[in-house]
Amino acid sequence: MGAHKIDLKNHLGSAFRSVNKLSIKAVTRENMPYFLGWIAVSIWLYAYFLPMGDFGVKVGLFEEIVGDTSFYFYVMLITGSLIPLLFDGKRFVPASFYSVILSLVCFVSVLILGPGIPSKVIMLTTVPCIGHIFISHVYGYFMVLNNPEKFYSMILAVLLPKVLMYIKPLLSNQEFILNPFTVLIFVIMVTLAISTYRIKSNAEKVPSLEKVKAPVKAYSLMPVIFVVFALNDVIAPAAIQQIGGFTKSQIESFYFTGILAGIAVILLLQTRFSMNICIMLNLSFAFLALGFVVDIVRMQYPEVGLVSAFCFGVAYSIGIVNTYYLAGFMIKKFQSIYYYRTGFLLSSLCYFTSFIFLKIFLGQTPMSVSPLLMAIISICTIILFFILSPFFTNMLYSGEWIDDAYRGDISQCSRLEARLKDYKLTPAEIEVCNLLLEGYTLRQISGIQSKAYATINTYCTSIYRKLNINSRTELFLLLQEYKQ
Repeated sequence: MGAHKIDLKNHLGSAFRSVNKLSIKAVTRENMPYFLGWIAVSIWLYAYFLPMGDFGVKVGLFEEIVGDTSFYFYVMLITGSLIPLLFDGKRFVPASFYSVILSLVCFVSVLILGPGIPSKVIMLTTVPCIGHIFISHVYGYFMVLNNPEKFYSMILAVLLPKVLMYIKPLLSNQEFILNPFTVLIFVIMVTLAISTYRIKSNAEKVPSLEKVKAPVKAYSLMPVIFVVFALNDVIAPAAIQQIGGFTKSQIESFYFTGILAGIAVILLLQTRFSMNICIMLNLSFAFLALGFVVDIVRMQYPEVGLVSAFCFGVAYSIGIVNTYYLAGFMIKKFQSIYYYRTGFLLSSLCYFTSFIFLKIFLGQTPMSVSPLLMAIISICTIILFFILSPFFTNMLYSGEWIDDAYRGDISQCSRLEARLKDYKLTPAEIEVCNLLLEGYTLRQISGIQSKAYATINTYCTSIYRKLNINSRTELFLLLQEYKQ
């Protein structure tokens, strides 16, 4: 019973952590090509290519030429998923420079040719390159960026595409010699060319994944990640499209305001108060559930539809930032090619399943089902997540990787050693602390290390002071979950 009380205390205490290192100052110059590249490719894809990202309106040159982008998206998804299965990241990440150059040439060619069959063929040729570019930057996000770089680049990758989609109507109402969004795509691609060239020039810094197994518990968290992606990236935007009685700009304003509110919550709770990921994901699911409930109420009382859009916006920013961050530091921690590949294959399957779900529930076929049933199924999925939430929380906090969520970067040393470093223990103090935890007395440690008893006693006093404890019993209780 006492052990359960200690575990409960540890879990409650983990809601706020004093060792959080998510400081903007930790963004490094050497990782800037990956940092900026990830933001640029996210803007490029989410604002101009992905079919779920634009509330059903054409927002760029790609859609104007090919019409429905769904087929092209499937091609990109398949080719992007195959690349990490066939090649090592050390090879395909630097090679993304050539895909950027080819995509840039195709983009300029289509601008010159205009809509037509040749342009559609060129676009189809470009799609595998886009998949290559995206998967390369995902790899860099996971394996190269440190934790603060992952955190802040993901916030910008969520925010900036939505900002661009929000201001698009304002720009479209003006007279421009060149379409500002076409110019923006060109600027983004040039940015990607520069960043990928720098990555190619320093290819030796790209790490390789190893043929090692990740902990089985880590795989149990994959369903959480996929459910967040499906609900926030596919289902919720589709539900927003069904909101009637308001102008498109009103709906987008409330959705965008929700995203801003979600990002403000993230910055406050995670950078200032070190709120843990489990609570943040629960918060995201809570807003999703509220959004779908309000969406059902909207069918009877249309005036509440904007509240639903706001809730979906909050859920989107909190959920997407934290799931990418969670997956990012776990993959870098394990460096397992099997875990990495499994995640990508299952995420691709998740998106395929989500789109099929939409076709069935919102399609224009006799078998289509009403949005009401879609909302009910989504709510049931969220309720199931809340029921299983204690299981997922236990899996997350029983794994050694969770500590790395609150550090400047992941640590490859033992969990105990990494934790003692968090307390600012010196190498000599860490060695003494390990021996204390193994049950040795101070005099025995003095003999083992061939050091004076007074020196070992000084180390012990310093250890107790840094850990804010007064006895060896407290030492055992404090570090019992970190002992191997």
